[in-house]
Parts: sequence; structure tokens; C-alpha cells
Amino acid sequence: MANLVQEMKRTFADHDDFLILDTQFNGAAIYLIGFNTLIDFPKSNFYVRQMAERSASIQELLQNLGEQLDVDAGELKKAVLDGNLVVISENERNAIMQPFPQSLRRNIDEPRNESPIQGPLDAFGEDIDLNIGLIRKRLGTELLCHCSYQVGELVKQRISMLYIRGKVQSALIEKIDRQLKQIERDIETIDDLDKYFGHRKLSPVSHLFVTEVPFQAVHLLKKNRIVLLLENQPFALVFPHLISDMLSTANDRNHPLGLSIMIRTLRVMGVFITLVLPALYVALTTVNPDVLKIDLALFIAESREGIPLTPVLETLTMTVLVDLITEAIVRLPKSVGPTITMVGGIVLGQAMVEAKLVSNLLVIVITLMLIASSVVVGVQNALYIRSLKYPVFILASVFGIVGLIAGLAIICIYLASLTSFGIPYMTFRYKGKEDIR
Repeated sequence: MANLVQEMKRTFADHDDFLILDTQFNGAAIYLIGFNTLIDFPKSNFYVRQMAERSASIQELLQNLGEQLDVDAGELKKAVLDGNLVVISENERNAIMQPFPQSLRRNIDEPRNESPIQGPLDAFGEDIDLNIGLIRKRLGTELLCHCSYQVGELVKQRISMLYIRGKVQSALIEKIDRQLKQIERDIETIDDLDKYFGHRKLSPVSHLFVTEVPFQAVHLLKKNRIVLLLENQPFALVFPHLISDMLSTANDRNHPLGLSIMIRTLRVMGVFITLVLPALYVALTTVNPDVLKIDLALFIAESREGIPLTPVLETLTMTVLVDLITEAIVRLPKSVGPTITMVGGIVLGQAMVEAKLVSNLLVIVITLMLIASSVVVGVQNALYIRSLKYPVFILASVFGIVGLIAGLAIICIYLASLTSFGIPYMTFRYKGKEDIR
């Protein structure tokens, strides 16, 4: 066995899925090397035999099998780790071949976290080349630029950046290009990548907007954005992330203008209701009941008759409980989720009302808040809107209506202070090279 083959065998001695398959060519041994969990060896071996019948010499066979010939041992080891097939002859001539891979990728499926209405139903997958193809299929223009990067410390991971030439500021592209080239650690989550786009410690708002729908990614590319694709991640990351992303989608334009405006208005109302409603209930029942009409104040007082908990503790308990149920439904298997919804949302809620732990009016308030928090676009946006209701709630429970207004003002000031490479988060219309509005 050739020395190069022995070195490869020693390097991957602790890998049980490492395979060295030997075959014959004109009486000389040829070794096929790779991982059988990544390579379909029977098909690859059959292909090598077919090429051997058409080749007159080892040199011609290696040239027919691969474009990279006679590389060093380091390149061969990297090729094996990347899932390629390494072919080595007795005289240590070698080639790197694209093999028949094992089927490790799922087919194009429907979106799981987004539900397009009157729009395409295909979604991104884990194969980054497939994701790029889904975008190019919809955006067949030479102006669509694609830059690829290899980042990571332990494992080199591929990141692709796509943008439309002439629609994005050159300075912005250069900044992102520089940041991606400076990544030295492994990128496992969105937060790992998010840290390289600016320091937002403990901020619920990300620099990147997540979408798993190619149609939405293409729409945002046309709106002067940059799309990032990560290897083995079934979604696209859009930069910069603006507040308008949670209020409108590309599918809204499939409706008439009047309906589109109505849908976006309802989303704005949903954000406002999520932030205000629990805090308003506490403010009116504890600090400022005098602002209500007598009959309405008496109605609220009657609904809370016999309840031992204070309005603040009562509302906080129900709000946290609803958030716990929502997270449980997301994490649990689909076969168990509907059961938890019924038990948590109906049985437990009804039991708490009958036990006079919470009032009927509060159940209505919490239900409206839960529905309103789900109308915004994007799971990530819905989560951060739900998290922002707690500071408003705390201020309203102490200072009443004044605290509620102050809380909303603080949130507006905070969101207005957020920027991504100089682009304000509160920008509603990003024009790329032109002014920001």
C-alpha cells in the first residue's frame, strides 16, 4: 500500500466511517478514499470502473476523474473532510473527485414558520447551493452578485452574501465584506453572526431579519437589502433589519391596495395592543380608576369581587402563564401541542376563573394581547414585541397612565437609537444609495 494511503489511514484511524476501497486498473491498485456516511461508494466505484474502461493509462484516468491532480497530503485530508472522494494510485499519483453523495438533504418543502397567502409555497433548505438556486431562479439577472466566504475556527463553514449591484451602497457592502472576513470563531447560531454586525448586548432586536421564504428574500433584495445564507441553515438572513419588516411582507402586494393597507394597519394595531393592553388594565384598576366612568369602574370592581390577588400580581401571573404556554407549544411535538393548547388555554383558564383567582375581564384582556402579538411578521419580531410589554407593565403598575405613556416613549426612544452600520432601525423606507426616510 502506498505511503500516502498509509498516512491517510493513520490520520483517520479514529473514524469508523472512514473507508479505503481498493480496485484494479491494468494490474495496478487504485485506492478510493472517503467517508461512507458522505459518499455512496458502490455508485462511485462503478463510475470509476466505467472511466477506467475508457482510459489508456493511470494519468488519463485521473484526469478524467477530477480536475485537482497530484495535490499534497494536507489538501487530500481537507477534501476527505469536505465529503469528496480521493483517488490514489500505487505510484502515489492522486486526484480529488466529486463523488455520488449520500442523500443527506431534504427536498424543497413548504415553509414551517411562515404561511404565505396567495404566494409561492417553496422554502429554503439546509443545502446552501439549493438556496442560492431558489433565489437565482426568481432573479435571473447579471446584476445579482454572489460572494462566498469560509469562516470558523474548528470547522470551516460557508457563508454566502447576495445583493443587487447598483441598489446597495458600496460602502455598506465593503463593511459587511470586511466583517465576514474577520470572523474567526465557529458560527452556530444567528446570534453568533449578529455580534459581528455591531454591539447590541442584551438587546432583543437583531441586526438580521430571518425569512425562510425565497419569494420574500428576493423581494427584499429588490428593496436594496443584502441577503446572507449560512450553510446547513434553512433560512435567509436579511441585512439591515428595519421596523417595517414586521409590518409588511411581499405577499401583501398580492391583495388590492386597500386590503394591503388594512392588513398593515391591523399589524400596527397588534403591536400597540400587545404593549398597552395589560399595562392599561393594571393602571386603570390600581392607580387611576378615577379616569373611568362610574358605571365602568363599578363593572370592573364587580368582576374582581372575591379575587384575593392584586391586579398587578393577577395580570403578571396570567401574562407569564400565557408566555409559558406559547413557548411550550412551539417546543413540543405536533402530536402533543394541541393537547397542551386545550389544557393550558381552555381548561386551566376556565379553572382559574371559577376558582376566582383571576377575573373574567382579565382573561379577555390576555386573550386579546396573545392574538395581537401574533399578527406581526416573523417569529423573532413577535418574541421581542412580547418582551417589551413587561417594562411598560412595570411602569404602569407604579405610575399608572403616566407610567404607561412614559414606557411607550422610552421604547420609541430606544428603538430610534438602534442602528446597523449607520442605518437607523426605525427607517421605514430604505433607498440604498439615496436618502433614508
